[in-house]
Amino acid sequence: MEHSFRYTSKIHEIPNIRRDLDMLESSWNIPLTKMKQIRVIVEELFSNIVRFAYEDQEEHFIDLKIERKENIIELEIIDDGIQFNPLEEGEDPARDPALAESGGMGITLVQTFANKMSYERIKERNHLKIEKKI
Repeated sequence: MEHSFRYTSKIHEIPNIRRDLDMLESSWNIPLTKMKQIRVIVEELFSNIVRFAYEDQEEHFIDLKIERKENIIELEIIDDGIQFNPLEEGEDPARDPALAESGGMGITLVQTFANKMSYERIKERNHLKIEKKI
């Protein structure tokens, strides 16, 4: 089953994201350690989009799609910000995230916790897909 959520491009949406992820954690019976990693992935990517993706002060929307397929959680984050491929950024995910350069730790954490990531730019929108084994 897939769930879709839409958030405004404001940092105050983080509690709403947490609430929505908590709902999925209980209904999908996701192990706590895996859910914590999913939260870090979503919150880091969301906060990076809010802080860096927009060159104006207008309200934008960030879409989050989450689907469970047996022991895999598939996440897709879609935004209309400037083109940015996080797969081309950050440190080597095999390294210890605590050793990452300042300002690059969030993407390094995402790369470390994700089992698979892909990026596409479609119709002026960034589409980042993440798979997390649970």
